[in-house]
Amino acid sequence: MRGGFAIMPHMPAPVIGKLYAKVPMVQHSKKIRVLAYTCAVILMPVYIGSPLSMIYISANRIPEADVSTSIFLVVVCGVLTFVFGKFAYLMFRFLKSLKVSFTFNESGISLTNNGKTDVYSWRELEKSKEYASCQIFCLIDSKGQHLFSVWEYADNYAEFRQMTADQIGT
Repeated sequence: MRGGFAIMPHMPAPVIGKLYAKVPMVQHSKKIRVLAYTCAVILMPVYIGSPLSMIYISANRIPEADVSTSIFLVVVCGVLTFVFGKFAYLMFRFLKSLKVSFTFNESGISLTNNGKTDVYSWRELEKSKEYASCQIFCLIDSKGQHLFSVWEYADNYAEFRQMTADQIGT
């Protein structure tokens, strides 16, 4: 009996052997985690405060402005709220998964979080998505559940992205 077989009885033995072979590990080093938390401390007030301050500043001007100016201010406030809200959401999601790590090969990935290991095939990760403006790649399973956010500064990121491009085309 293989060492990992008891943990994953639903996986055939050859797949388990491939997943536990020596493969690159993607993880965020301690320096990168410190950098990420520092960026979050700097950027989160901007992401949250900018739309709120724009709305606050514009609220007094909208009633006394002409229609075109009012529409412009409402659109600018809406766009800022959407864009910065998206960035804040991605940042929170990224920070939650900073201590997660995974290995990968041609069969899929083996994700380790708090000592618990889950195995996913590439087919199950086809909904994964890259957010180039945030330098983040999000692993998303077939149910749409977020598994892990990888910053491009993570160890073995380039190899992982090449493998994802080859396997699922993202």
